[in-house]
Amino acid sequence: MPTGPILVFACRWCSLLGAERAARERLPLPDGLRLVPVECAGSVSAEAVIESLLNGAAGVAVLGCHLGGCRHNDANRDAHARLEALGALLDAAGLDRRRLLISWGDAHEAKGYAETMRSFAQALQALPAYHAAFDAPAHAAAPAPRPLPPDGSGQDAALREAAAAALAEGKLVLGLKASPAGPLPALFSSEEGLGQLTAAGKSPIAKTAWRLLRDQAAGALVPGNADLLLRLEARERLGEKQLAVACRACDARALRQLASMGQLSWESLSILRIACSPEQKAWCSCSDASWPEEQPEQAPAPEAPDAAANAELWQKEFSRCVQCHWCQRACPVCVCPSCSVESNSMLPLGFLPPAPLGYHLARAMHVADACVNCGACQDACPQGLPLLLLHKAVRRSLDKAGYAAGHGQEPPMLRQRLLADRSGNAAPRWGSGLPINETPGR
Repeated sequence: MPTGPILVFACRWCSLLGAERAARERLPLPDGLRLVPVECAGSVSAEAVIESLLNGAAGVAVLGCHLGGCRHNDANRDAHARLEALGALLDAAGLDRRRLLISWGDAHEAKGYAETMRSFAQALQALPAYHAAFDAPAHAAAPAPRPLPPDGSGQDAALREAAAAALAEGKLVLGLKASPAGPLPALFSSEEGLGQLTAAGKSPIAKTAWRLLRDQAAGALVPGNADLLLRLEARERLGEKQLAVACRACDARALRQLASMGQLSWESLSILRIACSPEQKAWCSCSDASWPEEQPEQAPAPEAPDAAANAELWQKEFSRCVQCHWCQRACPVCVCPSCSVESNSMLPLGFLPPAPLGYHLARAMHVADACVNCGACQDACPQGLPLLLLHKAVRRSLDKAGYAAGHGQEPPMLRQRLLADRSGNAAPRWGSGLPINETPGR
């Protein structure tokens, strides 16, 4: 039998009835089943599955009504997209997606439930032990510092010309300026200052633009210390002007995705394009250099997952994670008014963070259908963790459904982003207005 219990999230309208009938009829069931009745299988979050595995479950089953037959506004279709993406993530992390069973409408009768559970237990028994992947290993040595990105200053003249045209139209330009510390976000309001505008370097400028536009929409500085000096400057200069952002395709997709999530108005800004050279794409491990209005590039077909090799890789990589959360703060689409990764049951206030693997899986799932694969998380990581490998696995799963973030499509997991702030009050869905607060320091 599996080394740990099997957690079964059972819809009370469907599979829970099958479980009860199987018990009454005394049908043979595997040992170690732990039944968790839920109002709807669509309410089972990826974090709940991850937390179950972190706490020793050998496998997790999510059993609900037939697709198309949900009593809660088709919520099981949302859950299916979410859990399929989680399965791809489990494979990428070396945990094996076969530890997650998703079944719709097959377990509402006693025999169907019993057969589904016996089959799942047999499949789990054949899998190798995995809990060592969650253990904290000996701390590995940090890698050599990553080299700087290839210089793109050859585009400076064309970019400055485009910026001058934007200024002539009464816009305020946000771009990067050269400094001894490297290119930094800056505002340009006159042609005299455009000599410092550069196309070289890389910065998560989309998140900076979001903060400026959020302040503009609110008519005041929204609480939060990040980019404070730049936001104070924008408050004086931006006013009712339109913001022109000099950025790469991935940053433009991040801004378009934020618009899809109701976090800004796409019409409230314009984009000054910076093209990426083949060398820059290689440095970023870029798999999609398309702009928001273009057809997204298809992610490469994945190789067959090698659970043992992936587990060994992440055991080593996550041994260096110091839980600084810079990956989260750098992410341009991680803009919740209260952080659900930090505030959910995996991380109660006053307690230590979860194991690195659990934290990174939860974070990757939180932005699963918003991630534009810009690599800002990987660039920000002081330990050089290859975090894009996790995000690309999720993207390939969503590619199968014809969805790519950053191109104006409605995110398939949109209805799952119902957040709670620190006081326990429900926060609005995306699209119902800009958030009025932000986690301090972001």
